[in-house]
Amino acid sequence: MKILDGLKQVQQLTPRKQRQFERFYSAQSRFRFLPVFADVSLLITLIGTLAHMMTLATQLGPANVPSGLFVYTTILSCLIVAHRFKAVRFRTPLIMYLVFLNMALFSYLAFIKTGGDLTPTIGLYFFISFLGIVTLSPRHTLIMIAINLAFLYAATWAAVPAADVATKLQEVLLNWLVLMCLVISPLLAVFFRRFVRNILALQFLLRDRNRMLSRTLRTLQVTEENLIQQQKHQALSHMAKGLLHEIMNPVNCSVQALQYAKDINEDPELGEAIDDAAAHQKRIADIVSDLIDFSVPHPEHAKELANLTGLINAATRFTKHKLRGIDLEIDVPETLTVPCYPSALTQVFVNLFLNAASALQSQLDRQPAIIHVSTTRDARTLDITLADNGCGIPEEEIRRLTDPFYSTSDTPENLGLGLSICQTILRHHGGTLSISSALGQWTRVTLALPLEADRVRT
Repeated sequence: MKILDGLKQVQQLTPRKQRQFERFYSAQSRFRFLPVFADVSLLITLIGTLAHMMTLATQLGPANVPSGLFVYTTILSCLIVAHRFKAVRFRTPLIMYLVFLNMALFSYLAFIKTGGDLTPTIGLYFFISFLGIVTLSPRHTLIMIAINLAFLYAATWAAVPAADVATKLQEVLLNWLVLMCLVISPLLAVFFRRFVRNILALQFLLRDRNRMLSRTLRTLQVTEENLIQQQKHQALSHMAKGLLHEIMNPVNCSVQALQYAKDINEDPELGEAIDDAAAHQKRIADIVSDLIDFSVPHPEHAKELANLTGLINAATRFTKHKLRGIDLEIDVPETLTVPCYPSALTQVFVNLFLNAASALQSQLDRQPAIIHVSTTRDARTLDITLADNGCGIPEEEIRRLTDPFYSTSDTPENLGLGLSICQTILRHHGGTLSISSALGQWTRVTLALPLEADRVRT
């Protein structure tokens, strides 16, 4: 990448990027380059002035150094101090105008006093020669050159007889040093402005490419996390398929044994217990079957229109033992139906109720423990929100809650599969599961389900 190719590369960018570069260049030149250039210029000017005063003091004696030179040096020192304040420092090239006017005034006063001798103005013309470097502006450089010519014209009229003004002006302006300084200053302004713009263009391009690389890296990290997540789900799918046959056989045997016990039982109370046990055995079978069904990308059976209140009530019955001491507020229309896989969606509610109950256990003795279920809907989506006023979840853990085998609980029996399965079930419904929380205050889980189903079994 060549130094002077920066602007060419910027010109190939979009108009919006080019405008961004112009803002970048304006800020960098104003707040970084020009103040530093001005500092260097002021330092060189002060050093040159002090060296000139020491030379005069050595040659003529300290008492013979012109008093005007002390006044000039004092003003220059004040300008250097003023340049440390932001109000002056970042209003370039204000300080250069002030230094130039101070130098021009005292140089041409000496010019007049010596009857048109060019020697007192040599320092001024050296200062003019690097104005283009300090201001990076051909316009401001030409303005100061014009002001200098006006000073020169007025000082010449005051220094020499009127008949000799034209000759004296010609002599000064054709002096090789003066001519070189007046010509080189705007040329340096053009060159250094372009040089600095190219350097800043390269910096802008590098920063832009670094941002693109950072975004690409973040995208790759997210993609890697998604691939890991998919691998976990695939592992979970294979595990569930392997467990199905191992679990279903003893479950079926248990169901048959319970059915036999029911057929020969004559005690009503025992019959009720057998029915309850049979219902739980059926629930186990349904959970395992649903886990296998929803581990595949596309379920083969159609969704059904199910009453949402009925699904929630079923889930509360299954989790009744965990909800003791908790106020369950269900704000759901009784006639609301949703296209879904009923058994799977019931399992989602069961898992969410269990999680909420676990979060509320530490709050039972301090404040009313509440789980609030509500719905909102529009033409296409039904949002089901389960909110609790439990212990909340740290922000850094929320993103990982739906990862398989990740759990915030230390209990050995908690495998960390509940929310991962819930997310999988919601994904096969064409919906989403989102979690928000305030640590120590509340947690809110929102299920977004589409209301338009391509296949619904009634």
